[in-house]
Amino acid sequence: MARKVKCKNTECKHHCKNDYCDTTVNINSGGRCESFEKNIIYYFHLVWEALADKNFIDMVEIIRNPEIKIGLFYVMECFNLGFAEMEWGTCRMVMLKDGKDGKPLNYEEITSREIDTDKLRKHMENLNNGILPGTDKKPKEVEEKEFGWLSPTGEFTESPFGEHEESAEGICEKKGFETEYRAWRKENLGTGEMRLYRDFLAQVKGYCLIHNPSGTGGYIVTNIKELTKKQREFLFDYFMDMGDRFKAEQFWEE
Repeated sequence: MARKVKCKNTECKHHCKNDYCDTTVNINSGGRCESFEKNIIYYFHLVWEALADKNFIDMVEIIRNPEIKIGLFYVMECFNLGFAEMEWGTCRMVMLKDGKDGKPLNYEEITSREIDTDKLRKHMENLNNGILPGTDKKPKEVEEKEFGWLSPTGEFTESPFGEHEESAEGICEKKGFETEYRAWRKENLGTGEMRLYRDFLAQVKGYCLIHNPSGTGGYIVTNIKELTKKQREFLFDYFMDMGDRFKAEQFWEE
């Protein structure tokens, strides 16, 4: 006669009322249940853990565990939340908000809200049928791009990490800026101002630099003069090609 197994793992799709399991249980040699299958609570808990003591989730956490993205989708849907991204240098984070323009919320504030039971049932049914958010879309391949200098006319010159000064000098030679650069450098002698080729390109010629001084991944756009329309258009396409809509939209101009 079959015996019912009691299990308190509420993150498993086979967990039923009164802690009973609705499937045949297989325990492997390491003592783990091989019958475990993730349910929507599993994905909720990923978000709760990430928000344990803060109101944002660092993208590093999501890169380490991409399933947090699924959890974010379910939490947003079931609690009717807004979503936002922000950057600090190369650090990027995501936040769940009270509506589109509300404040970022932490775990306690989210779970105090009323859950949308209709959406919860719909997503539970889809998950039980093996349908995860985004599984109907083909993931876009991310193309990493080289750093470089971007002129006001939208001309891009590749400049690998650690070679930005050499690249700036090469641009000055190619564009015939040498005489103007030397005069500018002489004029600034003794003023305490920076006098490198890269400073000349940024301060005088309006170039911007796509780079990352830390060398730890990510992209920073540094400009001194206001970006031109051509520069914004290039930067928008540059980041869209990498699948980074958030970064691209920072350079979109109506």
